[in-house]
Amino acid sequence: MSTAWQASDEEILHGLATIEKKTNLLRFEGLALVREAEVRGLAGAHGYNTTNELLQCTQNITKAEARRRITAAKDVLPGRSPSGDALPAALPETAKAFAEGAISAEHITVIQRTLGGLKPDLEPHRAELESYLAAHARVFNPYELGVLARRRLAFLDPDGAAPRDTPPTQDHLTFTANGEGFDLRGWLNTESAADLNTALSPLAAPQPAEDGTPDPRTKTERDADALVDLARRSLTCRQLPVDGGERPHINVTITLQDLENRLGTGLRDFGDGSMTGPISAEDARRHACDAEIIPIVLGGNSEPLDIGRSQRVVPRWMRRALAQRDSGCAFPGCTAAAPWCSSHHIIHWARGGITALSNLVLLCTHHHMVMHKEEWEVTITDGFPLFHPPPWIPGGPRRNQMHRIDLPISA
Repeated sequence: MSTAWQASDEEILHGLATIEKKTNLLRFEGLALVREAEVRGLAGAHGYNTTNELLQCTQNITKAEARRRITAAKDVLPGRSPSGDALPAALPETAKAFAEGAISAEHITVIQRTLGGLKPDLEPHRAELESYLAAHARVFNPYELGVLARRRLAFLDPDGAAPRDTPPTQDHLTFTANGEGFDLRGWLNTESAADLNTALSPLAAPQPAEDGTPDPRTKTERDADALVDLARRSLTCRQLPVDGGERPHINVTITLQDLENRLGTGLRDFGDGSMTGPISAEDARRHACDAEIIPIVLGGNSEPLDIGRSQRVVPRWMRRALAQRDSGCAFPGCTAAAPWCSSHHIIHWARGGITALSNLVLLCTHHHMVMHKEEWEVTITDGFPLFHPPPWIPGGPRRNQMHRIDLPISA
């Protein structure tokens, strides 16, 4: 009879972690047996057509699960050449993590699916990508690992998948970085395109010089200028809907030294913390004169400086700097965007904590409760949040790379 009801909360949590690791280790041993059965041809010797059929019948599992185990065994266990020499595993870093009981069979499936779908031009990145995914599988669950895998692929291949064979049915627009600017791609239905054309038409008309010299811009250049002009007019009309508690704005992030010396570059984003490209120091100084563009000055390690004073409520301008740093809920694995998050005091105000970036972190409602109720701790290390799990969660301290893939997973 189980005595779990007699265990303390901490014993239960430690027990769950221990059982999970043991389960992963047993699964690794099971894959070794699957691999050996395949190599020895035990299926044919015992009346089965394939190893898959052998596993279905002897292990009481589905055809799909049998196939997963066979392919996993091939990828995470060393093979043997016809001469008997040992061959390295196809996924060496994944194999190492699985052999330690640090990841599950589901993690292996995510890694296999990601690598199996690599485009030919990404093949040179295969080893680096496998190592990246294996390291992150140690601290992120399979779903979160899948999200990270897709974002890593987007980072390696900004152009994405080939165009669809069939036309889309929903309006869409995409900005893709290209040198010092962006490629603008999208699709509009007939009605939407007519509305946009009507709005752009007067702004895109040729504008001859005072001496009668024709407008040197092409039609496409005039259309592009008109689209930007339309956006700027919308920003100044004060009629746009509120987003995350404030109107749309642009953040310019640059070191104080570069700003003063008019040298170097900074980064721009659209106000939600997602980086959209570089900006020169000279342009940053020019933009700083416009009230619609918010400068966020950084310290030497590119972390937002403490620009606030000790008050409980986080002011809007400090909230902007916080959104620039965290880009969304900072809890590892969370994908909640910045507008959905609240500003959490690491050291509570009532316990002497101050309202400063060094004591603030963005958290969604769910993870705000987690931080208050569970034994997780968070510190600002090297300018960014670092989360320290309770002792029964393996993997050590970690950061959230769902929003900022440029951050290291740990300090």
